[in-house]
Amino acid sequence: MNPRIVLITGASSGLGLSLAENFLQRGDIVYGVTQTKRNWPGARKRLNESSSRFLLYQGDVSREPQVKKLISKIAKAKGRIDILINNAGYANRPIQTERESLKELQKNISHNLISTFLMTKYALPLFKKQKSGWIINVSSMAGKRAVPHLTAYSATKFGVVAISQSVAKENPDGGFKCITVCPGGMNTTLRSKLFGKADAEKQQSPDFVAAKILDVIDGTLDVPSGGDIVIRHGQVTAINSAPEN
Repeated sequence: MNPRIVLITGASSGLGLSLAENFLQRGDIVYGVTQTKRNWPGARKRLNESSSRFLLYQGDVSREPQVKKLISKIAKAKGRIDILINNAGYANRPIQTERESLKELQKNISHNLISTFLMTKYALPLFKKQKSGWIINVSSMAGKRAVPHLTAYSATKFGVVAISQSVAKENPDGGFKCITVCPGGMNTTLRSKLFGKADAEKQQSPDFVAAKILDVIDGTLDVPSGGDIVIRHGQVTAINSAPEN
């Protein structure tokens, strides 16, 4: 079987790195995109011999010219993308809505919503042409029910769910699936920065969430196109279909 071509944003730490490791263990080729190179040494060390199939690129996926260039580069090199996982995201420190700055709202919109939109927009022609594959948008439990003191984050994560639903409804016979993954808290650096190390250590492992995403792709868990899967407290707690038009 030919290796699948997998494109993951935010791929050098947390859930993105766990996903990359899973795909590499299966013999796939992973293109990982990150905004900085800060975590590259640690990521490559963790993946050791698999790193020759772990192709890291630095780029800001909220900027249209960079996204167009990246997708074009992969298309020319491989001719396809089998799995796109829009995982890159941002969250500011918890704050009351009336104290939230417009700047922070705009950062959430840029990193959570615009990035997902652009990556999906420019990858879609490939998926339509090949009539197969997966677009997986990583939202959050905050995208299913808003979290107090995280208004900007919650609003943009709701938007991620909407992107998946719209793409699926526009392409009911496209041959590919577009879904949303909504994890609860995970033991990641971002969680630790937001709520402290003690809180982060109580959360589910990103490795567990990554394994469930692989189960979806493998067909062990059936998530309909446009639907979402909720993963909380180390278990799958819901699989939802997209609302009817």
